[in-house]
Amino acid sequence: MQNYIKSETRLAFIQFIFSSLFSDVSVEKSTDEFENYFYKLLVSSIDQKNETPINFNKNYFKKLTNSYDTFVKTHNIKEIINSIIKFDRGFENWDQINKSIILSIFSEIEITKKEKVKILLNDYMNISKTLIPKKDLGMINAIIDKYLSDRQIL
Repeated sequence: MQNYIKSETRLAFIQFIFSSLFSDVSVEKSTDEFENYFYKLLVSSIDQKNETPINFNKNYFKKLTNSYDTFVKTHNIKEIINSIIKFDRGFENWDQINKSIILSIFSEIEITKKEKVKILLNDYMNISKTLIPKKDLGMINAIIDKYLSDRQIL
């Protein structure tokens, strides 16, 4: 799969998790609804001068959403994050986009070979630069580093 399509799929995955945080619908049903609505949807640029389709690899997207579903069912996410960070704002008080980014990264790490984790993280950090402020990016990066170190993934 081309790196561009993989990045687009990861962006769609972050968007999917973001939307699922506001829904009580199962991940499986949400995945189908997301794919049906957003795949190839034309989105206007800010200046309304052109439209770009939302494009992602459906098979890879399904693999990511299945991993997310498994991850949230088998891990206490608040406990994991709050044990890593040592400041007043716990995971439950984070912005939804920050939650979506960290959950997408943790979920994909679960299905990624050890030698590919750095590539995955680099891609997510590049995507995240367009979504969140630099200080939030630093916080997420620090949490991921600690998470990987604690679990001896890298």
